[in-house]
Amino acid sequence: MKELSCSKCSYASSENVTRCLQCGSWMPRAQGVRRRGYVLICLGFLLVVMMGTITFLTAPTMLSRRASSGAGFTGTPEQALLILGLFGIVIVFGITCIGSGLWQIVTGRRSIWIVVIVLGLTFLLIVAGSAVMRALDQTTRSNQRAPEAYSWVH
Repeated sequence: MKELSCSKCSYASSENVTRCLQCGSWMPRAQGVRRRGYVLICLGFLLVVMMGTITFLTAPTMLSRRASSGAGFTGTPEQALLILGLFGIVIVFGITCIGSGLWQIVTGRRSIWIVVIVLGLTFLLIVAGSAVMRALDQTTRSNQRAPEAYSWVH
């Protein structure tokens, strides 16, 4: 018979039980946890590859001076760093998903520490995303006001 382990209190049981005998939480089956581990690895690789490619292709344009032809990033250097930092957080989130998936495949259990890390990264991603949106919104407002401010010169 397969051994089941509780994801909350780490109690292990070789009996066919649906609830933990020690804390009462659900006992996840190792096979289902391992399947979700494979899904996490696939999603993590997808995040890392896609965001890495986007970062690799857009970073030179965002960090260089604007070309005279008009093509390029129109924000400030601080905004470019905020956006690239957001991309970096998404890449770290993907790497954490890969690590969590590997842990689940090897052990057949979820790790509470990896779950806490993922939740922390999710919070950081939300905060960074809102900071980028505020910074871009401020630039949009200042760019809309700029022509009016200099209209008296003409």
